[in-house]
Amino acid sequence: MRSLSETKEVWMALSDLFVDNKIDHECIAKRVAHLTINEVEQILFCEVAPVCMSNLLAPTPSVWQEFHEDYVIPEVQQHLQKMQSDWFYNRKISLKIKFYKAFLHQDWLKLVIQIRQIQKRSADDL
Repeated sequence: MRSLSETKEVWMALSDLFVDNKIDHECIAKRVAHLTINEVEQILFCEVAPVCMSNLLAPTPSVWQEFHEDYVIPEVQQHLQKMQSDWFYNRKISLKIKFYKAFLHQDWLKLVIQIRQIQKRSADDL
């Protein structure tokens, strides 16, 4: 089980996929490689994307460098609470996740490759 501070760090790392700038997949991977690919996928598409995706869809994205913790953390927490309490919202997000996966497909593949390389190096060092 992840601690809240660890979870927040993962949210912030994954929010970097939604900036309107060059994405450093290796840097993001280093920050999340302690998790399994399935865990990262779940967090990315079910927790972070619903909060940060609008930046990439905006005609003029407002976040081009990095998201601020003061925005991401409370928004993801609020999103997760709403997912638990609002059936309609939950259903709507479930449908949007398919879009997020299609939209972020290339970045997700790049991130997975980087995570696997880091995990392999870590395993080889043991």
